[in-house]
Amino acid sequence: MNVEALIAAPPDISVGYGVYRTSAGGRLHVSSRLQTTIRGAAKMASDTEDRKVLPIRRPGFSGTINRTLAGSAPDWAQIGHVRPPEGAPNVLLVLIDDAGFGQPDAFGGLIRTPNFTRMADNGVRYNRFHVTALCSPTRAALLSGRNHHTVGFGSIGELASGFPGYTGFLPQDCAPLPRILQGNGYSTAAFGKWHLTPDHQQGPAGPFDRWPSGWGFDYFWGFLGGESGQWDPVITENHTTVGVPERSDGRPYYLPDDMADRTIDWLHGVRAQEPDKPWFVYFSTGCAHAPHHVPQEWADRYKGAFDQGWDAYREEVFARQKELGVVPPDAELTPRHEAFPAWDSLPDEQKKLYARQMEVYAGFQENADWNVGRVLSAIEDMGELDNTLVIWIWGDNGASMEGTITGSFNELTMQNGIPLSSEQQLALVQQYGGLDVWGTDLVSPHFSAAWAWAGNAPFQWGKQVASHLGGTRDPMVVHWPGHTAGTEVRSQFSHVIDIAPTVLELAGIPQPTHVDGIEQEPMHGVSFGDSLIDANAPERHTRQYFEIFGNRAMYADGWWLSMMMPRIPWDATPETMKRFAPGVWDPDADPVELYYLPDDFTQARNLADQHPDKVKELQELFWREAERYRVLPMLGGMSIYFGIVPPMPSQTRFTFYSGVQNIASGMIPRIYNHSYTISADLVVPEGGGEGVIVAEADHLGGFALFVDGGILKHTYSMMGVEVYRQAASEPLPTGDVHVALVFAADAARPATGGQVTLLVNDRVVGGGRMERTVPVRFSGYAGMDIGCDNGLPVDRDYADRSPFAFTGRIRQVVFDIDPHADISADLALHEHAQRSLAVHGMSA
Repeated sequence: MNVEALIAAPPDISVGYGVYRTSAGGRLHVSSRLQTTIRGAAKMASDTEDRKVLPIRRPGFSGTINRTLAGSAPDWAQIGHVRPPEGAPNVLLVLIDDAGFGQPDAFGGLIRTPNFTRMADNGVRYNRFHVTALCSPTRAALLSGRNHHTVGFGSIGELASGFPGYTGFLPQDCAPLPRILQGNGYSTAAFGKWHLTPDHQQGPAGPFDRWPSGWGFDYFWGFLGGESGQWDPVITENHTTVGVPERSDGRPYYLPDDMADRTIDWLHGVRAQEPDKPWFVYFSTGCAHAPHHVPQEWADRYKGAFDQGWDAYREEVFARQKELGVVPPDAELTPRHEAFPAWDSLPDEQKKLYARQMEVYAGFQENADWNVGRVLSAIEDMGELDNTLVIWIWGDNGASMEGTITGSFNELTMQNGIPLSSEQQLALVQQYGGLDVWGTDLVSPHFSAAWAWAGNAPFQWGKQVASHLGGTRDPMVVHWPGHTAGTEVRSQFSHVIDIAPTVLELAGIPQPTHVDGIEQEPMHGVSFGDSLIDANAPERHTRQYFEIFGNRAMYADGWWLSMMMPRIPWDATPETMKRFAPGVWDPDADPVELYYLPDDFTQARNLADQHPDKVKELQELFWREAERYRVLPMLGGMSIYFGIVPPMPSQTRFTFYSGVQNIASGMIPRIYNHSYTISADLVVPEGGGEGVIVAEADHLGGFALFVDGGILKHTYSMMGVEVYRQAASEPLPTGDVHVALVFAADAARPATGGQVTLLVNDRVVGGGRMERTVPVRFSGYAGMDIGCDNGLPVDRDYADRSPFAFTGRIRQVVFDIDPHADISADLALHEHAQRSLAVHGMSA
């Protein structure tokens, strides 16, 4: 049969399927009618199947089989695939990170978000939508439809512990939304921030059931951890960590731009294969989580816009919120807590720094809106925006106060419990280049906690504070042309666990009772789909607990009981944490506040004294809910701060071979807070070797053992606050060389100081003292490399030679973190090193 005859073949003739080549080498789809028949047959068969059991089984053969083709009839559904119900829309789920209710202009803020506003003006706004007050927990709840403790994310993945509500492991009886959509015929993809893979499983050994693919995503491109530099991200694509991308046009690489490009490319690729298959895209920005990185031109758009300070910002935003109707006219602006200084009390030098912090942050958010807008424009250009359900959430918690009152040149100083005064911050900012470097890769900046508080207007507090609306209430917009009605703001109480059941309802897909043979825990959320067309639809989510790091609340039928642990969220210093140690902290002794939200939108009027019975009722209800949803034990997500950490592995020696790169920061050998050694077997070429032997993270927290000018050197950055350097007194020999770094800790305690000794072929050649070391982790994203230093360098002296690959050969690098070594042995080694240094005419 020739091509012309094939094209003309009636649909009831079996002619095969596929793609034929034209004589000119082009592609000619000669079986479109047949493919339509296949899709139709598969869809009809799928519609008769039970979607409550996944995977959906292929229907039985319904054709006819004889001994030969004579009289046999095919069943084309056998080669089709499961398709969603008729009319199921595309779904674009957008999540902005660490942003506040009072920041985007669609909700009265002073940050320009034209694309978010466009979706709001042509869709519906939700002003009583709630999240969990922390990153990983919100994401787990969002994608699973269950309370975050139930799915193992009572805390962030980096602080996973051995308690059921805090493991960082998604239970198999809680199949998430993308897995359900995938099993019902959707193409699924996730881009950007993930933060749902346990810290110790972010490598090529997996297991991958806790990676995006295990959650039901066909494709993933982004970063696995909780944060990323926007200039130097460590990118993972599917199951492969590809490292820090580079541009080929000479311009600086910028993650948000690339993320939008990759999303658009994926959408185009799906449509090239399947012209009408629904897709689900989870677009999760790294913005506005620290580090606040953005090109200067975006930040400069806001020059002078925040010179009035955070107090005036809140008042202006509150007035705009009332004008827009996202806040009721009788709402009260909550007062400034004494933890935040009045703007007018600050010296001018500090005001300049704080104003620039907010300019960079605002530019960062506007850029994120622009990049989401690029994705929306691509969908519109494809003619699919009208058939795309867009759910856009502006924040996975309230704006972050983890920058402390001063803001920080390096946002991880707070997590490591390193307090810095305003004067110290200013000095460090000047040390790294002054205000002009805020937002660049020279610093890892976070704005002042007072700006976060202002950005959460009109509410109290912010991120981590699950007891108050500043941490738990964020803007949400839903856009689906032809399926929403009216412009009234939706004020039904809703929660992040409601997203998954809403999407399933609107797609016509039931929640499965069994997935992969495992009976499923029903979703805890409820659909708010009826509110899309009826602003007065009844409130269906009437009860919800909240808990993050001991800060907790109980909502029931309009009443909200707040129970905030007496700790300022940015204070994780050892002195403070001692007050909450096991056997010391009594949660029932925490202060309580009671609000009736139908009459008090902002939590401005505490009614606890007037309604003690309601307080007691909600306290008891919280404990029942806490037990039901695996919240207990309280502070299970902060156990690391109290020395409750995984046992040291029986393996204490870790060997790495040349070429191993981008080892996740949470997977490096546990060298923190005790003695350790790092040794390497090298082959140094004639004429000497140069380059990095091993490097972890960067100049704002990390270490590197390297050879420069033939000299073995060690640089250790204690979060950029202090930098220690040691160098050998003589060049490396050539040939086979064994080098070692020995750190003898003063004591096994957080941030311990100690003595560094450098050895070459077991002979001491240098050393020095480090007064303080990093107690928790060097970086939230930058990895460890063997044989080079990818991304930003640990030592800026070799920045112009990055990645400064070692020119000789590295046979292996070995870490020894022996936890059983007696401290006296460390001290003996220290004394031996001191004697050896003295013999060679050097001092420590």
